[in-house]
Amino acid sequence: MINSSRFLLILLVFMLIEWPVSVHSQDTSTSQLNIQLARTNDSLEKVYLLNTMAERLKTSDIEKAIYYSKKALKLANQIKSPEACGITNELMGELFGLKNNIQPSINYYLISAKIFEGQNNPEKLSTVYGKLGMLYYRNNYDIQQTLEYFKESLEFAIQSNNKELIAEAYNRIGNIFFQQENTEESQQYYVKAYDLFNAIGHREGLAKTLNNLGEIYRIQNETEKALDYYQKSLEINEQLNNLDWMAINYLNMGRIYSMQGNLQMSFDYYEKSLGIYNQINNSEERIKLQILMGKEYLTAGMFQKSKEVLTEAYKKAFLEQNWGQIRDAAQSLSTLFEANNETEKALFYYKTYARFSDSILLKQKSDIAIELQSRFLNNIKDKEIQLKDAEILLLNNDKEIDNLKFNMMIMIVIMVLIITGIVVMRGRSKIRKERLFREKDALLHQKTQELMKLELKNKDNDLMNFALHLVQKNQVLVQIKSELKSLSTNSDHDTSRKIKDMSIHIQQHLQIQQEIDEFQAKVDQTYDDFFKKLKANFPSLTKNEERLCALLRLNLSTKEIATLNNTSVKAVEMSRYRLRKKCQLENNECLPEYLQNI
Repeated sequence: MINSSRFLLILLVFMLIEWPVSVHSQDTSTSQLNIQLARTNDSLEKVYLLNTMAERLKTSDIEKAIYYSKKALKLANQIKSPEACGITNELMGELFGLKNNIQPSINYYLISAKIFEGQNNPEKLSTVYGKLGMLYYRNNYDIQQTLEYFKESLEFAIQSNNKELIAEAYNRIGNIFFQQENTEESQQYYVKAYDLFNAIGHREGLAKTLNNLGEIYRIQNETEKALDYYQKSLEINEQLNNLDWMAINYLNMGRIYSMQGNLQMSFDYYEKSLGIYNQINNSEERIKLQILMGKEYLTAGMFQKSKEVLTEAYKKAFLEQNWGQIRDAAQSLSTLFEANNETEKALFYYKTYARFSDSILLKQKSDIAIELQSRFLNNIKDKEIQLKDAEILLLNNDKEIDNLKFNMMIMIVIMVLIITGIVVMRGRSKIRKERLFREKDALLHQKTQELMKLELKNKDNDLMNFALHLVQKNQVLVQIKSELKSLSTNSDHDTSRKIKDMSIHIQQHLQIQQEIDEFQAKVDQTYDDFFKKLKANFPSLTKNEERLCALLRLNLSTKEIATLNNTSVKAVEMSRYRLRKKCQLENNECLPEYLQNI
């Protein structure tokens, strides 16, 4: 058990989660942390050490960071520490957000908020809702929901009387109104943020708000005022050596000089910004800036320079698999080649632009449908958690049950309609594309193959996330069942009977799950070609063995497969052993790797 002062120090580190690097991780190398982890028994201290390791790795190796954070979350649940569970779920949300895996990120943040709500911690609630809003904002997910999260963040910041959090919330709300082109509301919130940051001497916040006020004047075409605010922001960022915001300042100043018609100064500042993005290896912002520069070169009539910059941005966007930037670069290249009377190339890039625009639209609609489902499942989970409280038993009557069933039916109908609409729209889009681009299909064959591989990879990722979701859900249900069983021995007869009924219901839910069937159906559909090849090579495989092959191909562990199938680890190990025999593998051959190569 760690002493209280050390616990408070570690907790303080994670309460300042928006810092780029935690204080503890600055002073301790990764190797030293590994030594500490090896020497530390399972405890609250080890949870925070694991999270510190994840914090250190999140910018260099996101997969390892997630690995350590998952271990921390598992241990936090084992030792039943609400604070550690809340902090670790918050970190998991941040890590999946950095990985651009939006839905798991949202789920982890919502779980964290639920825990902090139970702990009555307004300061952490303000931080979590602020991060949730930023996740929506950066991914253009749902602007109205983004604003709601930012307002919740502001309310909790005011409750905690944390002026820095209040100022940050004002700044974020101002960004929403700015995006909606409501410059009057936006400016009011920016000024509030500026006054608070100035009162507490928060220089980084001042620099950020000054830049935002410069953006207001840029939109209002008051270029000299805008330059003045950008320059003040730049001076502070240079003193703080804040490279990210220095790059933003240079970019915005370049835009102003472009508006004034001073192209030489404009491109000088763009190059300064680009140099910083190269220095800090911020590929996303670097590509975005190159696309902007390519457009301005084109406007200035510098076709060759525009072609060089846009082509480089297009290639890098493909390497990063950033669909939005591939779309934007392709659109600019199409405009460039059309202006240069190279119609064949212009058509090629326009088709690429159209294809990725459709893909992004479908993905956004799919994400919205998944989020609706997630909210629905979270509502059900809240109901299950509330059943632990004895007071909720007073509300457990026929009317409440009927209302719940009715709401569930409505949600299911809505989900079916949404999914059907997405399928119909996708089918119509496919027919329209085939009709428009049939004569040039041969030119797009190579790119189509690449997109098919990308789609298969995304489906693999979706199946992995789905499987891990089911594993986690079964683990939670098993734990709840165990706790209910323990509780039933210490309760009166009536309460004990109701708890046993709930335990039986949970057991049925563990064994008969619609989501398991849905997951198996997705596996069968996604790996249809894989199953055909597998059957051709090994005709003696049973259906269960084929599905085990698919789960192993997804790199699920033996324990995760056992939890998913509601069976024992030993049973899965025996099935793997029999499968290796049928596949005639040597001892040194890895079964999942072998299956991935089929």
